[in-house]
Amino acid sequence: QGESLGSSLLDAAVTGRGQGANQVASPADTAGRRPLVVIRFDRPNVPYAQPLYNAVSQTLEARPGALFDVVAVASAQGGAGQAALNQNQSRRNAERVMRTLSEMGLPANRVALSSTTAQTGTNEVRIYVR
Repeated sequence: QGESLGSSLLDAAVTGRGQGANQVASPADTAGRRPLVVIRFDRPNVPYAQPLYNAVSQTLEARPGALFDVVAVASAQGGAGQAALNQNQSRRNAERVMRTLSEMGLPANRVALSSTTAQTGTNEVRIYVR
């Protein structure tokens, strides 16, 4: 579980430092907060796994009880039809990032998924720490 990228995030998130083991993440307001990671899906097969692992594992080392908000950000550019397509694709990208975090060993109760629309040039997934 995530060991191809480094040790499992479960180790830092729960075992030995179970401060967040009983918490359940639910989406939080991210307005005005700075994201830990921004993944821009501006091309196929964006190589985000290793940088994501590094950022999350460093965060868990410093704050073992941290919760994470994964936000699907759809580009608002284009007409209504394009905006709907962007929302759908952005949501799929965020779900893929959530699966990646799970495969790395981060417990699902430590991650919340939400979505928004913004004036960005491309669809993004932003990860915030709480």
